[in-house]
Amino acid sequence: MTDARTRVAVVDDHELLAQSAAYALRAHAIDAQVVEVSSIAAVEAEVLRMHPSVVLLDLHLGALGHSTPMIPAFRAAGIDVVVMTGETDRAAWGACIEAGAAALVEKRLSFDELVEQLRRIIEGEGDAAIAQCDRLELLAALNERRRADRARLEPFTRLTAREADVLGRMVHGLSAEEIATESYVSIATVRSHIRSILQKLGVNSQLAAVAAATKAGWTRLAQTANHAPK
Repeated sequence: MTDARTRVAVVDDHELLAQSAAYALRAHAIDAQVVEVSSIAAVEAEVLRMHPSVVLLDLHLGALGHSTPMIPAFRAAGIDVVVMTGETDRAAWGACIEAGAAALVEKRLSFDELVEQLRRIIEGEGDAAIAQCDRLELLAALNERRRADRARLEPFTRLTAREADVLGRMVHGLSAEEIATESYVSIATVRSHIRSILQKLGVNSQLAAVAAATKAGWTRLAQTANHAPK
């Protein structure tokens, strides 16, 4: 029986890549098992059931989105997380480190290089994990991204919950009249909200407000969450 210290769970939405990685690991006496990617909850449950020493986790899981939110649960269970990614965004790497990833490996590596990286991580070789200076650099990139996001979205935080709702409907292409009908309010009320939105965003038209929201990456869902009762 393979020593549990060398057990690896492989999580990747590309089944062929996942199976190939697992095969390469098993060829080097590492007990690697592929986890089916069906849902975030299912992946988490299966990895926790397997309880490997390491989970090789693809950063982008297709329709499921980023895998970063799963990292804390694995770390809390004592499972080391190695993120595998083709992502070059340093802030995204920083988010993985902040969440608790022990190391990151690039998808451009050959399977032999991947196996060697994992072997060194499993055996606790100090230079296999991310150096402290690199960790600090990646976390700084993440913090800088967050500062930029806050600055970009700051005008939208001035909107009331009702104004955010109106802007969200505008983004989806509704006219003032349609918004009034859907919201069961008068057209005068909707136009009052629109005037306030334009003033707070520093724009002169509904089209410009929609363009500003789209460019800033603002969403009605995010803004509604910001205005939820505390």
